[in-house]
Amino acid sequence: MLFNSMRWRMTLVFSGATAILLLIACYVTIRYSRITMERSADILLQTAAKKVRHELAHLQPNETTLYELTEQERDLTEENIALQMLNSHGKLVWSSTSQMPVWPWGDRDDWRGTSFRFGSGTIVIGLPWLKHERSQERLEITLIVLSLFIFFTVTGGAWLLVGRTLSPIGRLAGQARSASVERMRVHLTAPSKDVEIVELVVTLNGLLDRLAESAAARGRFYAAVSHELRTPLQALYGHLELALQRPRSETEYRVYVEEALAQTRRLAALVRDLLLLNRIEMAPTPSSEALDLVEICERQLVHYASLAAKRHLQLHTEFPPFLEIIAPTNHAEMLVRNLVENALKYAKEGGQVRIALKSSTPGTDLEIFNECTPLAPSELERLTEPFYRPDSSRNTATGGNGLGLTICKAIADTCGWSLELCSVPTGFLCRVHFPC
Repeated sequence: MLFNSMRWRMTLVFSGATAILLLIACYVTIRYSRITMERSADILLQTAAKKVRHELAHLQPNETTLYELTEQERDLTEENIALQMLNSHGKLVWSSTSQMPVWPWGDRDDWRGTSFRFGSGTIVIGLPWLKHERSQERLEITLIVLSLFIFFTVTGGAWLLVGRTLSPIGRLAGQARSASVERMRVHLTAPSKDVEIVELVVTLNGLLDRLAESAAARGRFYAAVSHELRTPLQALYGHLELALQRPRSETEYRVYVEEALAQTRRLAALVRDLLLLNRIEMAPTPSSEALDLVEICERQLVHYASLAAKRHLQLHTEFPPFLEIIAPTNHAEMLVRNLVENALKYAKEGGQVRIALKSSTPGTDLEIFNECTPLAPSELERLTEPFYRPDSSRNTATGGNGLGLTICKAIADTCGWSLELCSVPTGFLCRVHFPC
């Protein structure tokens, strides 16, 4: 559980790095101190040996030599150096101190020394090493204690510093826990002026605003669905109830049944479009293939030719011989069908409808214009909302349910296309860009 805490992990990493650095520093310091101490002792012994050898160079091994050694020992006492003389058989002839062991010393670590031949004997120069070892041990213990003190001090400081650094996150979490979501509007304030915290709060507030807007749009969608479903259901219920209130003729029953059938068809179309919208938004994007966009547009124009003729529309097309796009077949068909149907339905009676296909860099543009009353910018922004109609009376005239452009927007978002809706002085322009 501790490793789930960022504070613990950061403290452990910092403490671990500190411990490694302290270990390296202690090892280097101790090793350097020992090498320096041994090198100094060796230099001291070599200097003393050179001095003694120089003083004895003009003498012969006899009693005078012992006298001279005694004199030399007095000179070297201040440097804590002891002398020893061995005969040719390695027997001790003379020693300046009884504490100095007989040469050779083997693995003893309480003395450090050197020797040289003098006549048939050996002169040994020694330095008591035990106190130096004790001094080195005290240095090592001091370094270890100091390192432990530094380690625990740094660990505690790191814990406090990391805690202080991360405390704005805790205060931010407290704001989120105590925030009220009754109105679906939550706004966080930055608990510190640190750039990273401010950027995090701005990002979170942006996300919360988008979620609130999405929730509000969903609320409007559910309310609109309820209203759109209730209207045909109430009409259907009313007509059937009215038909059964008293005996009627076959002609009267037929009128009521036909009206009920019309409301049922409207209800079925609404449910079908709702299911289609949900499938587009929730299902994975189908596989794409090469399609001729010109052929798709021409096929839809043939399908809606009777509607265009009925409304006396002036239809103009600008198609190249062939224009290929890579797209899911069903999505491309539905998009073009809905846009063409929308243009033909909402163009003014006898007005113009222009459909053009153009190659752009990079990709392809489909432009559909229908002549109608220009829309206000506020209306344009809501055209892709479910069930939104600039003029509610248009529903009766056209028979639509307000989901056409919503479905087109969902298809474009799913496939990565861009859908642009524009109000121009003489009507309405829809542009779809298909990237390469």
